[in-house]
Order: sequence, then C-alpha cells, then structure tokens
Amino acid sequence: MSEARYTDTKVRGLRKIIAERMTASVHENAAIMLSRAADVTYLMAAHEKAKKEAEDKGEKAPSINDMVLKAAALALVKHPALNSTFENGIVRTYEDINVNMAVAIPNGLMTPVIRNADKLTVNEIMAVTRELTEKARNGALAVEDMVGGTFTVTNVGKMKIEVATAIINPPQVAILCVGAVVPRLERVNGEIADRFRLYLSLTVDHRIIDGYPASLYLDTVCEILEDPTVIMQ
Repeated sequence: MSEARYTDTKVRGLRKIIAERMTASVHENAAIMLSRAADVTYLMAAHEKAKKEAEDKGEKAPSINDMVLKAAALALVKHPALNSTFENGIVRTYEDINVNMAVAIPNGLMTPVIRNADKLTVNEIMAVTRELTEKARNGALAVEDMVGGTFTVTNVGKMKIEVATAIINPPQVAILCVGAVVPRLERVNGEIADRFRLYLSLTVDHRIIDGYPASLYLDTVCEILEDPTVIMQ
C-alpha cells in the first residue's frame, strides 16, 4: 500500500500569533455562548432606503455590519460590565467603548479598533470600517490601529453561517458574532408576513459575566436593531 501524500506547513508569523492567542483564550477562560435572532425587517428597509439615497448621490451607504457595530456599542453603554478586560485577577471596566472589528485577510484575521464607537454616527462608523478594512488587507495597519480594544464584533454572515461560537479576544470578557440575515414567513397579528431575522451569538467569560447579564446585553442589542431610528440618529 502506497504512503499517503501530504504537505507539511510550519505555523509561523501572524498565523502562529493567532494560534497562541486562541489557545490561551480557550484554556484561560470559562466561555459560554448565548444566541438569539433579532427581527431586522425594519432595519433592512432602512438600509435599502439609505442605499438608494446614497447611490443617487454617488455615495456609499452603511452596511448591515456597520449598523450592528453601532448597536453593539450603544448596548455596551447600558451594560458596561461587558466592556471589560480580566487580567492578573483584576477586572477593568472601561468608560470608552473601543470595538475591535474582525477583518479576514488571506493568512489570518486582524482586529483593528473603532474608538468611541458609541459616540460615532453610523456613517462615521462606515468611514472608519472602510479605512481599517483597506489598511488590514494591504498590510498597512499601525500599532495604534490594533491596541486598546474593549469588546470585539466578528461577522460570519457573509458566508451564510447563521450561528457560530466566537472565541473571546483576551483579555476581553466578551465577543459578539454576527450571523446571516435570513428571510422567513411568520405569523404577525394573525397573518402570514415576510420577515427578516438576524442571528447573533454572544460568547462571554463566565468567570466574570454570568448568563443573566449576558442575556440582557444581547436583548438590548436586539431591541436597538429592531428600531433602526436609534441606529440612524
């Protein structure tokens, strides 16, 4: 019987750093994941309207992910315990809400920071995310683009994945995973109607964040997403 063919690749560089950090995260925290779906029917309508208005002006409109980033940041204002890090036995809760945004690149994943995301308009978040994404994919991120994050949002919806368990970005205590928007037929006020559901998964370090406050945060994110006027202010 002939020996199987294979290729060995030494893990190095960015991939090695990611592997070490993810291994440390899995071994050093007690992660639990909670998931639920938000009714984003009105958000999708607001997005389509904003997209058409922007196209008429030759401009770009905020993406659904930009809107979720805004909602995640606003929810942290009401639930600051999740805007924390845990290191050397000390929980540090931050006043500034600096959200790491996961960006996929060919050899790994980068998480540049959107600073004071709760204070930015969704259009300002769009501008920052576009700039950071371009820099990440061109290998042009500076150190200051990467440090100081207090919470992370990652998006797997573009791959049509609905629910996923994201690994916490240490020493942070929480990460929000954004899944796909799924069209559904639902009964509304006794009648069948077209609705859109966005699946969200929240992973928290159970040593610091219990299930109840985690679920309250997730509920607030959903409430904001279900009322797009809050996001579009």
